[in-house]
Amino acid sequence: MDSPKPSGLRASTNAKSENGQNRPGIRPARGGKAPGKEIDFGELDDFVGFQMHKMRNIQVVKLAEIIAPESAPGHFPILYLIGRNPGSTQSAIAAAVGLDRSSLVPILNRFEASGWLLRVPAKTDRRAHALSLTAAGKSKLKDLQEIVVSLETRISDELGHPGHRSMIDQLHRLQRAFGEG
Repeated sequence: MDSPKPSGLRASTNAKSENGQNRPGIRPARGGKAPGKEIDFGELDDFVGFQMHKMRNIQVVKLAEIIAPESAPGHFPILYLIGRNPGSTQSAIAAAVGLDRSSLVPILNRFEASGWLLRVPAKTDRRAHALSLTAAGKSKLKDLQEIVVSLETRISDELGHPGHRSMIDQLHRLQRAFGEG
């Protein structure tokens, strides 16, 4: 049975006017804006995609503050999947992280130049490359994993265990709805 579709977007009520009344879709801006400056988000504030995008950007910035300049935030899932799936092809890893293969190649080139990755022709298809981490790559993965787990713990602590589990379940559901999960 399909769940009911929303009939429309509701107005956000994130800020109060000077007389204490809710102001739909308007809230103080964050991150480098002038103090007291407000941004009218309107219906955008109720778009799940926008909120996911914004949270991803926040997470990327927080992670970049910790791991830059030698790694980029998007490197962890790639290293992690290669570490968990040695011998997987570039195409399989690209699909698993939601990248096209051509976007993954420069990242793998950087990993290889850093001494973290070994690429060899795949046994089943010499045109494909099988990937595995070197000892240095495994060490880098361990370092990054500690950092990422600490950020994930912060998210889980904020949401609580049931909220965290629900968030993961809902994101998986959306991925499946778009044919990606």
